[in-house]
Amino acid sequence: MSRELDNLKSISDFFKRMNTKIKLIKLLRQAKLEYDRYDYDSSFKSLNEAYELDSTNPAVLRGLGCINLFNRNYEEALDYFKKASGYSQAKEVEYTLIGITYYLQDKLDEAVEYFNLAIDENDDYDKAYEGRNQAMLENHLKIIDLQEALKKYF
Repeated sequence: MSRELDNLKSISDFFKRMNTKIKLIKLLRQAKLEYDRYDYDSSFKSLNEAYELDSTNPAVLRGLGCINLFNRNYEEALDYFKKASGYSQAKEVEYTLIGITYYLQDKLDEAVEYFNLAIDENDDYDKAYEGRNQAMLENHLKIIDLQEALKKYF
């Protein structure tokens, strides 16, 4: 009898896990559609529901980071992206998002550092190269502007 109960419990646990995964996928799809329609408040709510189901899912964490990035909550965005990188199989995505977050804050050295980490993870990831090149160009232009200002001053 005990063995049958164990089997039933195992089957019940399996269905609970499957139900949770189905809900999670549905919420992620819903959040993506809302985000694409620029309905960031609804997307944020859907992502928070998904977070309640699985707080370690990189797609959920990445989505919450993107909403915060859009709202210029840079520290919160960074927290979500860094947490996502701990669970992600595609860390180059999170590292690039972290690089973008630093870039938007005009922290170009940190941005380049994270774009380089993304390239180290996946040297075919074009978005990391584009971000790094842009950050390096901006940094170079700042140096040129500084040199010109110093020439005028002295």
